[in-house]
Amino acid sequence: MNFEKVKSLLHLARKGRMLEIGRYAVSVLIKRRKAALVIVAMDASVKIKHEIEIECRRNNVPIYILSTKEKLGEILGRETVAVIGISDKNLAEGLKAHLV
Repeated sequence: MNFEKVKSLLHLARKGRMLEIGRYAVSVLIKRRKAALVIVAMDASVKIKHEIEIECRRNNVPIYILSTKEKLGEILGRETVAVIGISDKNLAEGLKAHLV
C-alpha cells in the first residue's frame, strides 16, 4: 500500500467535495447509491464497523480498513475520522489500486 498516494487522493477528494465524513453521512451516501468506496478506520467502534459493513454488502460497495481515526482525521483536517465515503467512481478506482 502506498500511503502517501492514498493521502494525496483523499486530499483531492476533500477539496473536490467527492467524499463524505462520518457514519451518518456515509450511510446516506450508500443508501442513495452514490458511494463508490468506503474507508473505515481500524480502531472505529465495532458497532460502526458492523453497520457500515452491512450497508456496503447490501449495496455492493467496496469497503476497506485503513489506519487509525486520528491518522484519517489528520489527513482530512479533523481531530478524528472513523468513516469516509467516496462518491467519485474514478477517484475510487485510483484509491483501490493503492489500497491493495
